[in-house]
Amino acid sequence: MEKALILSIGNELLSGKTLNTNATYLAKKLTKLGFIILKIITVPDDLEIVSGEISQALSDDKYRVLLITGGLGPTWDDSTSAFLAKALKREMELNNHALSIVTQRYQELFDQKLVNTTEITPERKKMALFPIGAEPIDNPVGTAPGIFLNIESQKTLIFCLPGVPKEMEAMYHLIEPKLARIIQEQNITYYELEFLTNFKDESLLAPILEKVREKFDVWIKSMPTTYQEEERIHLIISKTSDSQIKAKDEVHTAMNYLKQLLNYSEDL
Repeated sequence: MEKALILSIGNELLSGKTLNTNATYLAKKLTKLGFIILKIITVPDDLEIVSGEISQALSDDKYRVLLITGGLGPTWDDSTSAFLAKALKREMELNNHALSIVTQRYQELFDQKLVNTTEITPERKKMALFPIGAEPIDNPVGTAPGIFLNIESQKTLIFCLPGVPKEMEAMYHLIEPKLARIIQEQNITYYELEFLTNFKDESLLAPILEKVREKFDVWIKSMPTTYQEEERIHLIISKTSDSQIKAKDEVHTAMNYLKQLLNYSEDL
């Protein structure tokens, strides 16, 4: 199974000022493609910490994909490119393709009267400084290009996306086909079903779920909320497999068995 790590950068995430919706979004997308998310890590805008986490992830030699969000803008604390360069022990260079993306975007913003000048200031040029060997990812919404690196020695793909959710999501749609191809090449598929039970007490539901887990090789997750009269426990049954038919069949079979245990007769 192909494994992934999501690394979110930003002091604002750790201070609680900003909710890390990017990690949730990416985890859902990657899981549905068929990736196994082993870790989601949030780190401050710190050279040693971020570069250390990237180095550790690469040395672990088990991640096919490393997705990094945040730190691509023009301000002093937007230093993901530098963090990446340090982790990879590479020099940085002005990437001409990235510079053309930045130049074009500021021209478009100027034409829309959203900025006052098209001048490529040092701060704007900074967004085109990449580790040697990196490729830019277009940014359909904002000004900072993303960064793509193929670490062939470890068969790891690194994608750096913006921290602004709207920009991150737009850029993700551009890289999703590449991510999907990784899964397709490995013939991996993911399938899940959601189910709403009549149980309000998770402790009473637990032994029933254990019976299903003992009988079927599926993942079952119960999602309780609070002990309120109107609340019912939500379940997710999922399977990652090398066959779409096999995954779907096992999840449905497990669900039907669970329904029998719960004395349900209605169809999903």
